[in-house]
Amino acid sequence: SAPVPSFAQVQLYQSAATSNYNGLVITANHRERYATVALNYTYSHAMDEISNGGFLPFNPANSSYPNNPYDLSQNYGNSDYDVRHNITGDYVVRLPYWGGPRLLTDNWQFSGTVFYHTGFPFSITANNLATGLNAVNYYGPAFAEQLGPQPSYHCRSNAIANVATGAGNPCLQLNGFAVPTGFDVQRRNQFFGPHYVNTDFAAQKGFAIPHWEGATLNVGAQFFNLFNHPNFAQPVSDISSPLFGLINSVVSTPTSIFGNGLGGDASPRIIQLKASFQF
Repeated sequence: SAPVPSFAQVQLYQSAATSNYNGLVITANHRERYATVALNYTYSHAMDEISNGGFLPFNPANSSYPNNPYDLSQNYGNSDYDVRHNITGDYVVRLPYWGGPRLLTDNWQFSGTVFYHTGFPFSITANNLATGLNAVNYYGPAFAEQLGPQPSYHCRSNAIANVATGAGNPCLQLNGFAVPTGFDVQRRNQFFGPHYVNTDFAAQKGFAIPHWEGATLNVGAQFFNLFNHPNFAQPVSDISSPLFGLINSVVSTPTSIFGNGLGGDASPRIIQLKASFQF
């Protein structure tokens, strides 16, 4: 039943939240006449009770309501955007003229980027219980009760659901969780989804323009997600779902011809032809 049945929703404002971030950043750069290479590594750990107002899209347990209305500190755990390891790199290589007809062998340039990061955290929920609690004016997430240690707290990308049959090899064991009988059952965001890896590549050839010193016409192609590698989203984390522990969607790449937030599917390999005039 509701804590005080005479009331519906009761809003509580207090300065009780805590957030912490610790990180280590390492950057390496190499420059020479024909090549520039940069590599960045970040180790970090972010913790809080709520991330970005509870509206981040990749965590199904997002909520601006605490899991335990009697104890906000129970929500203190890994931030929704906590990425423990992150690697980015980029390179530009300009091939020197090595002989032969300049129209074919001179003024070539290759460039690319590399992205890698470990998975985002998530919580195991019991959404059927949360729906029932709405009737008694409780609107927060209902975390499932963890009955014992899991074989792994990291979901790999082999836990892919068959879209037609729903079959697959779940990365979480359903018998390790149960519908809770109270609030203090699970720390927030203790499980992690698949890691992410992506590579972009571009090649272009410059053509000199006769009688115009320093001017070139550059023609080439850009390859987003060069190897057409799928990157998978979080597994279904609701124990009331028949797809619990299975991955049934992919995520878009950080770079794409569609830009950011335009609604296009940027997960497969995308090739773009490009021409530019430089003077």
